Parts: sequence; C-alpha cells; structure tokens
Amino acid sequence: METKKQPESIPPLKRGQWNSYSPADIKRWGVQRFLDEVCEKEPIQIPDLGFTEEEQQRMDRILKQEKEASANGF
Repeated sequence: METKKQPESIPPLKRGQWNSYSPADIKRWGVQRFLDEVCEKEPIQIPDLGFTEEEQQRMDRILKQEKEASANGF
C-alpha cells in the first residue's frame, strides 16, 4: 500500500506585517507553488489617502516636473 506524502504547508502572508521567506524554503516548496499560494490573485487596490484635489494636482505637477528634469539629465 502506497501512501502519498502531503505537501508541506506554506505559511500565508500576514497583511500589515513584515513577511519574509527564506530562499531555501521557497526552493523546497517549489517557486510556482509558492507564487500560486502566496501572491495576490487580483491587483491590490490602493486606499484613498485623503488628499484634497488641490494637493493631488500639486503632487501631479511636481512629479511631472521631476520626470521632465530627469529626462533632461538634471
């Protein structure tokens, strides 16, 4: 009679906490199995951070300026 060994369980990610897995553990579990069990299946939704429309526009302008400056080598 042959018994199949159950695969070792992978500890789930804990939201809001620092999670780390050792490379040796990931290799032992199998990379694809690890990704399938641990990674999000859907895109992560960024919560509303409470910026006003004026603050959001200001940040957008600053980001645009920084992007243009880095493209110009500044």
